[in-house]
Amino acid sequence: MSGSDRIRVARPEDMPGLMRALGSLARDLDDPFRMEAATLEAALFGPMPCAFALLAGDNGAVLAQAALSTSLGGTVTFISDLWVSADARGTGLGRRLLAAAAREGAARWQSVALRLTVYQDNVGARAFYNRLGFVIRDEDRNALLSGDALTRLMEQP
Repeated sequence: MSGSDRIRVARPEDMPGLMRALGSLARDLDDPFRMEAATLEAALFGPMPCAFALLAGDNGAVLAQAALSTSLGGTVTFISDLWVSADARGTGLGRRLLAAAAREGAARWQSVALRLTVYQDNVGARAFYNRLGFVIRDEDRNALLSGDALTRLMEQP
């Protein structure tokens, strides 16, 4: 492990690097990247933080939040974003980032598990998570309500 790969909890001064890492992940996945720095900064460092981020220099990042699971009987650390630079892939950095996220979630929220979403067509990521012992349940589906549909729901009495 080089000094630049040392994993640590992100601080407010890390926002530019964190935004670069998350933008890189979006480009790697061909996803949109709509996160505003101010929104992320408030979620991480505001008066009521609801997430944490970990950085491994310019080579990796994790963004995680707490979620409650009644089926697991506790808090789960939800990994919304995990990025490892192309140069650092295959070095164990992804595994180390997830291990650090598990420890941080356990320390902050007494988390009992990690949860994440992986794209069906991301064969490499699915194999990586399988090797770590993640159970990928193809019968699970994420559901998202946003935009006009969310507004209409919120307007209901």
